[in-house]
Amino acid sequence: MLKKTLKTSLALIIGGIFLWLAFRNVRLEEVWEQAKTISFGWILPFGITLLASNILRAERWRLLIEHDKKDLDSVTLVAGVLNGYLLNMVGPRFGEVARPVYVAKRENLNSSKLIGTIVLERIIDLLTMIILMVVVTVYLISDLGLLRQIFGGQTMDLLTQGVPLITTLWSIFTVLVIGLVGYLVAKTIQTIAARVDKVRWWVDKVKEGLSQFKDGILAARKVKRWWMFIIYTILIWTCYTLMSYIPFFMFEATSGLGILEALTITVISAIGIAIPSPGGLGTYHYFVKQSLSVLFGVGLAAGLTYATITHATTALMVILFTPIALAIDKWRQTKKGTSPI
Repeated sequence: MLKKTLKTSLALIIGGIFLWLAFRNVRLEEVWEQAKTISFGWILPFGITLLASNILRAERWRLLIEHDKKDLDSVTLVAGVLNGYLLNMVGPRFGEVARPVYVAKRENLNSSKLIGTIVLERIIDLLTMIILMVVVTVYLISDLGLLRQIFGGQTMDLLTQGVPLITTLWSIFTVLVIGLVGYLVAKTIQTIAARVDKVRWWVDKVKEGLSQFKDGILAARKVKRWWMFIIYTILIWTCYTLMSYIPFFMFEATSGLGILEALTITVISAIGIAIPSPGGLGTYHYFVKQSLSVLFGVGLAAGLTYATITHATTALMVILFTPIALAIDKWRQTKKGTSPI
């Protein structure tokens, strides 16, 4: 409980800092004036695209776990994905556990193994994002000065000039100390477990969970339809790009931007969302505002308004869609005679 509290508090602090950075040097009156010019008709296609991205993600996830159970319920998978995104707004990565646990209980699967498939999925998404980042860098950001303005000078110095030797040595030393302490703790627990039955039971449970987790990560070896997995991945990132592109037409300041600019915003905002803040709060706003301003000459107030509206709309739609999906799933499970969670 203490660990979760500290993790959530740290995420809120990070989100608060980036939110302050995003709104710094921008007058709220200007943001409000920009907000009053929004064309709300584009929210409907935005919502449809958001829902489609979650359905595609659920179907792609199916490919990683269908070797354990063929007749997975599509509604359960979608409800699990939406539930995960909803809980990510509460705390960083809460949804990464909530999604597999929910589906595991509904489909009578091993939750530790499903958590492993989520880790595998995130690794694949990270590799995809890196590939897209290379494309974006070649297309637009050949000037490191632009990257410095978006991500900050210290970050770019770290990436382009390397890490100081003393920092590297201290990092290696810290990792070695953590590894040594972890090894000693594990050996101590094993020694106690050999003498105390209750401790041995817990150790066996942890070993079983870790084994299932490893099997989940290695689920890639059992995927039979890799061509479908690749297609789903392309379609998912296409939806994400459209979710950056469609809102361009909500604002006069961004209406002239195209699909390649949307891809750029998508990749850079994904980096922001990867930073552990609740649902990308603050980090998304800052990186999107900076990207629109530095790369495409959009005013700070207009860029911040775009980021605020798209983030808020996404959050509200997840809050709207999730209870509906969970209710439908509960009704279907009850109808089939499965006891609800």
